Amino acid sequence: MTPFAANPFVFIFMAVILVGALAWYGYGMLDHMGLSEERAQAVVTGKQFNPPGVTYRTNIVAGRAWTMTDATSETYVLTLVIGTEPTVALVSKQRYDALHANDTVQVRMRRTRFSGRLEVIEVLS
Repeated sequence: MTPFAANPFVFIFMAVILVGALAWYGYGMLDHMGLSEERAQAVVTGKQFNPPGVTYRTNIVAGRAWTMTDATSETYVLTLVIGTEPTVALVSKQRYDALHANDTVQVRMRRTRFSGRLEVIEVLS
């Protein structure tokens, strides 16, 4: 056997990985593309602030450890209830500061095609 002879399992394994990745991203694309938007009333049930920070990950390259940083920005999150269904929305700092628990707001939202999840696009008031 020559050093260039490949194990056929490698080709099968790579084909399975490729088909799996295409199926995953295809499902996500079909689930989210071309959805109609609706307006609805939502009740604010809570607020969450995630401060900015840095996370670290280590990669081993050529037997040497390389530590890399990933910066995360601050986020302002509202937890909402639309009808009886809980969901979340990312908002600006000004909107986050202006709203409190049990406030009623108007939102632009859409429901995903297959998974049926609510996605809040924008908090209007």
